[in-house]
This record gives sequence, C-alpha cells and structure tokens, in this order.
Amino acid sequence: MRLSRRRPQREEPAPAREPERIPQRWVLILITAFLGGLTVGGLSGWAGAGVATALGLVGLLHRIMN
Repeated sequence: MRLSRRRPQREEPAPAREPERIPQRWVLILITAFLGGLTVGGLSGWAGAGVATALGLVGLLHRIMN
C-alpha cells in the first residue's frame, strides 16, 4: 500500500505594486541645481564653486517651492 504525499500548495505572490516615483518638483530642483553647478564650476575652473552653487540652488528652490 502506497501513501500518497500531497505537495504543499504554493502561496500566491503578492500583487506587484507600482514603484514609488520621485515628485516632479524634485526632478526640476535637482536638474536645475545640477545645470547651475555645472555651469558655475566650468566657468570658474574650480569644482568646489559648482558644488556650493548646486547645494545653494537645491536649498533655495526647495524653500521657494514648499
């Protein structure tokens, strides 16, 4: 006599969720800051000026857009 083994039932995978998207205003802020920092850094020849400009633009635009 042979005992039949039942396979354990597979659990259904959770339904796929849509990935969370970055808000559009942050995309605008980051692109503007990147381009401003790149321009200032390129014109001055010193990368620190570009980084400082980009960080300043992020802070300024974030405050304005809130």
